[in-house]
Amino acid sequence: MLVLNEKKYAMNLLLGKNQDVKSAIKKICYITRYNAQILGKDDNENYNSTVAWMTKHQINFDEASYSNVISNALKGSKKRALYELDDIVITQNELKKIESLNNIRAEKMTFVLLCMAKQQAKINDFYGTSSNFTDGGLVRYTVTELCKMARVSVPADDREYILHYILVQGLISCPKRNDTKCLWVNFIDKDGEEVLRLNEVDCQELAYVYLNWKGKEEFKRCTRCGKLMKRKASDDICTACSLSSSTPLQIWCIDCGDEVEISEFDNETCRCVDCKNQHDKIIKSQQNKRAYQAKKKKKIQ
Repeated sequence: MLVLNEKKYAMNLLLGKNQDVKSAIKKICYITRYNAQILGKDDNENYNSTVAWMTKHQINFDEASYSNVISNALKGSKKRALYELDDIVITQNELKKIESLNNIRAEKMTFVLLCMAKQQAKINDFYGTSSNFTDGGLVRYTVTELCKMARVSVPADDREYILHYILVQGLISCPKRNDTKCLWVNFIDKDGEEVLRLNEVDCQELAYVYLNWKGKEEFKRCTRCGKLMKRKASDDICTACSLSSSTPLQIWCIDCGDEVEISEFDNETCRCVDCKNQHDKIIKSQQNKRAYQAKKKKKIQ
C-alpha cells in the first residue's frame, strides 16, 4: 500500500491498527520518529518506550540485537518530518496510456508505478525538494512489492517479462545510473483532465481502483473502513474489519504498548490508565511552569 499520511500511519501502527508492517526496522523508524516529533519525547524516553513497545508486539525481538538500530533511528528521528499528503490525482491521458498496453497485468503494474511516482513527487514537494513532474517521475521499487500492490500473481520469472514489456512500450525507462531498483515513469500528465482522485483508503487497493474504473470487475466498499472489495463477497465488511469485529475492541498504548480495551466509537483514547495519568501530570507541570514564568515576567515589568 502507498502511505499518504505518515503521521496518521505511524499513530495507527502504535495503536495496533496497522498490521501490514512486518519489518522490525521499519517499525522502529516510524515509532522513534512519532515519539520524537509528535509526542516530544527525549532520546532516553524514546529509546525506552520503543524497546517496551517492540518487546510486547514484535515476535522474537531482542533488545541487544536491535540496540544499534534503535540508536541510529533516534539520531535521525527529527531530521525528516512525518509527511501528510491529501490525495493523488490521475488524469484521462494517463489512463489512456495505460489502457494502450492491452494487457491487464501490465496495466495494473503500470497504474501502481504511476501512483508511486506521483506519491514521490508530492513527498518531494512536501519537503521542498525538486521534482521534475513534467518529464516523469522516479520510482524506487521491488518486484515482489510491486506485484503484491498490483495483485499480479505470476511465477517469479514472468514478473520481469511484464516489466520489460512495459519498458518496450515506452511508458517506463531505466535511469542512466541504475545501481538501485529504480524506474522512470515517462507519461505523467500534470495538467490533464482529472478522472480519479485517490485518498488514503484507495491507496490500500490500487489494483481494485484501476479495475473498478476500467469496469473489468464489480466492486463495493467496506461499510466500516471504505476499502474496495469484490462485490461477490457475501459480507459488507472486508476481511480485516471482520476479524477485528469478532474480538473485543483493543488498541495498544502508544507509550508502553499494553493492550487497552476501548468502546466502539472511541477515537480519542491512545494510552493506558497509568500512562495517561503520568502524561497528564507532565502536561499539568508544564502548564504550571509556563503560568509561573508569565506571572514572574509580569511582576518584573
